[in-house]
Amino acid sequence: MPQEPRAIPLAMAEQVSHDAGVTDRPSMVDGVRWAIVEYRPGAKRLNWCNTPHSGFVVTGAIRYDFEDGRQALIVSAGSAFLLPNQPRHKGMNPGEVTTRMFLIDALLLS
Repeated sequence: MPQEPRAIPLAMAEQVSHDAGVTDRPSMVDGVRWAIVEYRPGAKRLNWCNTPHSGFVVTGAIRYDFEDGRQALIVSAGSAFLLPNQPRHKGMNPGEVTTRMFLIDALLLS
């Protein structure tokens, strides 16, 4: 069945926080989590994540460290990123301004 055009009011979604200094405003869209995520300067996720993400950094920068020890991925404002479910990853804000990004908990179809 075709989708109807619609707005997804992420700015109006309830804010949740799982780690100090990191907040999410999530919304489920056709069974997939979409979210605006903010990391205050120096804030980081405490646990490894194995959820795949597609994302776009609006302000600041995000650094993703990987459980397998590979080189960190640093993504700055204006750039997008893809994180597969493996290797597990966790993000942190390496900068001095709040990082704001848009995430979809799924990878783009190739």
